[in-house]
Amino acid sequence: MPTLPVTHIFFDLGNILVGLQSGAKLKALATRSGHTVEAFCEKIWSHERAHDYERGQYSCQEYFDHLAQELNLEHAMNDLREAFCDIFHPLPERVALAHALAKRYPVALISNTCAAHIRFLEANFDFFPLFRPRIYSHEVGSRKPHPRIYEVAIQKSGAPPAQSLFIDDLAENLTTPSEMGWHTLHLPPGSDLAPSLRKFGI
Repeated sequence: MPTLPVTHIFFDLGNILVGLQSGAKLKALATRSGHTVEAFCEKIWSHERAHDYERGQYSCQEYFDHLAQELNLEHAMNDLREAFCDIFHPLPERVALAHALAKRYPVALISNTCAAHIRFLEANFDFFPLFRPRIYSHEVGSRKPHPRIYEVAIQKSGAPPAQSLFIDDLAENLTTPSEMGWHTLHLPPGSDLAPSLRKFGI
């Protein structure tokens, strides 16, 4: 672990600042498509094409056209777009803590995400201006845990890696920044952030 004190804090987004849970619109569309919610979500997000979308290799139109065809939902494109974003809910205590931390440290985001999700999130959650820079995988062409996305975060923030802390809910996304000299904090869903920060002197 780096020995220099933390001067910059980088947050993941999903399961760190916003919760992830299938909403009513997504569940209803899964039923209409003849899939279980689990199978529907698997087809939408958990495959290589979805990862390519998060790397910015497909436009939103291209990606949703593919999904609609695969799920036999060409007649329900608007419903599909709404269901695709019907997974986010607020984590107000985490956001309040981020606001408090931002008074003492520069705070930034590093997220594997896509244009559709970010468009929805930035329109519906008001905390995004707090974070500078906001590093999104679809804009930099690289997903965590590839080194490129962390390199871009350092370049855009000017933060020294040895004094940067990255907080993520997935341990696999912390190995690379740790190898690059960052402080890292694994925060599984449901964990309490404030006590976890104390070991970093925060």
